[in-house]
Amino acid sequence: MSGTWLVTSREFTERLRSRAFLISNGVILAVIVLAVTMPLLFDGDGVVRVGVVGEGAAEVGSFALAQQDAFDVEVELVDLADRDAAVAALEDGGVEVALLDTTTALADGGIGGRLESLLANAANAIGVDRALTEAGLDPQERASLFAVEPLTVETLDERDGVDLFDPSVLIVYAAVFVLYGLLAVYGQWVAQGIVEEKQSRVVEVLLSSLKPTELLTGKILGLGGLGLAQILLLAGVAAGGLLATEVVEVPAAAWTALGLVIPWYVVGFLLYATLFATAGSVVSRVEDMQSAVLPVIMVLVLALFGAQFALNDPTGTVATVAGLVPFTAPIVQPILFALGVATWWQIVLALALAIAAIAVMIPVAARIYRGGVLRTRGRVAFREAWGG
Repeated sequence: MSGTWLVTSREFTERLRSRAFLISNGVILAVIVLAVTMPLLFDGDGVVRVGVVGEGAAEVGSFALAQQDAFDVEVELVDLADRDAAVAALEDGGVEVALLDTTTALADGGIGGRLESLLANAANAIGVDRALTEAGLDPQERASLFAVEPLTVETLDERDGVDLFDPSVLIVYAAVFVLYGLLAVYGQWVAQGIVEEKQSRVVEVLLSSLKPTELLTGKILGLGGLGLAQILLLAGVAAGGLLATEVVEVPAAAWTALGLVIPWYVVGFLLYATLFATAGSVVSRVEDMQSAVLPVIMVLVLALFGAQFALNDPTGTVATVAGLVPFTAPIVQPILFALGVATWWQIVLALALAIAAIAVMIPVAARIYRGGVLRTRGRVAFREAWGG
């Protein structure tokens, strides 16, 4: 056990101190911070300043102010003397749009669909109110006509109502994509470490004081622990930024789906690390490593395609099967949960299948590693490595 711990500590610290690792993580963190804060930089204080010229425009502005919550727009009214003042306010950024009367708005470019809908609705309501006044209705009668229940839209199939561009779904997909990248990178590091030790003959020195299983286990645990620390750091920064800035309203289900990415990383790494270790054990040169690990990379790519199928047809057969198969479940299952398709029993079943696959694969990878790690000339056949 002490030998395994020494190898684990060595693998963790050596990669952690590498310049490439530190620079890449710095870039990723900078991208996350920029993605979270960029909406704030462009949105300013989030308040849309609307200029009003004259009494009629002021009525439209007041109605828009009363209805702003329904359109998810925060409006601030600015009184302007005339059209020239409105033009000057638009040019210097004092207002985003100016209402010249009950039917005319002046803007320096587009004003956005929600704001335009809000102002159009307000202008129409003021026009209708004036027509009703001219028709002889008193204020109470006019108010009762506007007091209507909002339209509620229901769908026969809940999945028909899923917005694939909903921020919460995009956040979970981004987390899954990061998970995919970490599995690919750290898995290849496992294979690369094995091949480099074989090519330099360092493995012969290491195996003079360590058992092959201790060396392999320590390598997987060290790199897996570093990957876990990295994903916790990235997830913590992203979650903290979302909570602090509130640029996106993330529902509770999305937070749960993000939380599921962590255990799925652990399971996924153990699955793929054994495959990468097996591939690295049968080659003796770094130049040959890429061809050896290519089938494993292709399996990972298929898992990412499974996530795409889950987005396009979350209740389809492909998505359902991909969410249960051990090698695709770590990528697909969080997406299905974020979309509200995966149930807890499906998640438990997928985890159980993945853990069972790990229990089968670890002895297989260890045996091939023992049989191939000391064969430093050329590529070793799997049958030959299995036979020792």
